[in-house]
Amino acid sequence: MLALAHMDPEGETLALAADIAAAANIPKPYLAKILAKLQAAGIIEGKRGQNGGLRLLRKAHEISVFDLADAIDGPSWRCRCLLGLPGCSDDHPCPVHGFWGQARDEIEKTLRAMTLDKVRAFTDAGWKMRNPAD
Repeated sequence: MLALAHMDPEGETLALAADIAAAANIPKPYLAKILAKLQAAGIIEGKRGQNGGLRLLRKAHEISVFDLADAIDGPSWRCRCLLGLPGCSDDHPCPVHGFWGQARDEIEKTLRAMTLDKVRAFTDAGWKMRNPAD
C-alpha cells in the first residue's frame, strides 16, 4: 500500500519502481515481487523502456485495501485458520474459530471501505517503512 501511495492517484503519470522503492523505503527486490502480483491482478500496469514506468489502472479512491490484500496474498487469506491449523473447520474448530468467523466479516467490511486515497494521508505525513538500522 505504501508503494502504491507514491503513485499518481489518478493513474495518469508513470512512476519508476526505483523511485517508489526509495520513497517508501522498500527493498527493490521485495517491491518487484509485490508489483508483479499487483500487475497480474490488474491493479497496476507497467510500461517498459525509455519513458516507461508504472501506473494505477483505476483511480486511488476506487482501489480498496481488500483488493490489495487479495492481489498480494490471494483469497485464501480470508479463510485460513487464525492459528494456522490445517484441520480447523466448522466440524473441528480450533479455540478461536468462532471468534475468527465473526471478526472476518467485520475485517472485510473495514478493508473494503479503506481505499488507497485514504492511505495516502499517512504517506503524505511522512510515514514509511522503518529501517531496522535506524
